Amino acid sequence: MKKIIITGAAGFIGFHTAKLYINKGYFVLGIDNLNDSYDSKIKKFRIKELQKFESFLFKKVDISNKDKLSKELAAFSKDSIPKAIINLAARTGVRKSTENPNVYYMTNVIGALNIAELADKYKIKNLIHASTSSVYGDSKEKKFTLNSETSKPISNYAASKKSSEVLLYAFSRLNNINVTVLRFFTVYGPMGRPDMSPFIFIESNIRRKKISLFGNGLQKRDFTYVDDIVSGIFKSTKLKGFNILNLGNNNPISIQYLLSLVEKNTKKKNIIKEKSPLPEDVFYTSADISKTKKLLNWSPTTNISEGIKKTYNWHIENIKWIKNIKI
Repeated sequence: MKKIIITGAAGFIGFHTAKLYINKGYFVLGIDNLNDSYDSKIKKFRIKELQKFESFLFKKVDISNKDKLSKELAAFSKDSIPKAIINLAARTGVRKSTENPNVYYMTNVIGALNIAELADKYKIKNLIHASTSSVYGDSKEKKFTLNSETSKPISNYAASKKSSEVLLYAFSRLNNINVTVLRFFTVYGPMGRPDMSPFIFIESNIRRKKISLFGNGLQKRDFTYVDDIVSGIFKSTKLKGFNILNLGNNNPISIQYLLSLVEKNTKKKNIIKEKSPLPEDVFYTSADISKTKKLLNWSPTTNISEGIKKTYNWHIENIKWIKNIKI
């Protein structure tokens, strides 16, 4: 059986990626430290869902702990070499990175280096590394291309991710490992992160709680449905050498429009509490995905209206236990 290693398997994207690989006939080693960066109940729920499959093995490991990580990778790679390591383990979120930058550095930079070194040690030739649209900073370009400025991040999160990109570029050249860096643009969908706006807006509306709106709501994000992201991840393992690609929906929408879609699905008015914009938040993101289309034959297939409807339906189907998730 083909094998794959997914770090951050208890995370939102990691969970969906693991499910795809299981359905494609892979044996999956899922690694996660189950930290409390957001309510860990949803992380534990995701792992329980994955453990229903015989072809999923979970190990609780922090990727910044190189010795423990090495032990698990050695055991999993003993009989046959996995096709790739997909590094989705990260400390995420622009706002929280201001509070504790050291944790972001340890996970997003040191953790990424540990994974690269161990991939080389155990002869795993393909590494997929999750990055973020945040590396583009407060760009004023209409489309964020791979030639856009990325040397001026405006958050510790973005800085840590940019650092990992540069590090992996050098490592790939020096050690003959195929590395593909994927810059994700505002991923949303079922089983999502409770610290991101789609989850917060939907749950706040359902629970009749106030929604904090930072700024006037005219900020735009290139919201990208999780199934489209996972499809891009899967196709990326075929690439050789070092690559950086954008994975986005290529159609940014305003926060106000997102709020209107929530109301459309819940049939209830949002309760808005306006707040001042935050300095670490960018005003606009928009992915140029031309290179991604060319190299991967990939395009997003889920528009924001359809995606929010699917996400809302998941919230309703799971309303009994989701109501206990902290937002």
